[in-house]
Amino acid sequence: MVYCDYMSNTGNSVTYAFGGLVQDITGVIKFNLTDGSFDIEKEPEQSHVAIRYLYRLFNKYRTDFLKGIFKPKISYEI
Repeated sequence: MVYCDYMSNTGNSVTYAFGGLVQDITGVIKFNLTDGSFDIEKEPEQSHVAIRYLYRLFNKYRTDFLKGIFKPKISYEI
């Protein structure tokens, strides 16, 4: 599971705080819109998030991101 809170965006990227638990959204991830990649800038402190779930989360919201829609909270739950 991945839970994210919006932080900021630029023309080419969007940054979210993220974590594997609702109580631990302490990591930071930057999604690069132009090439479909992401950079983990900080790992969550008390939870682990599998890389495959981050890819699935990005693919789920990428169309919205490209349209300039950045929801305050996003998630990927299995």
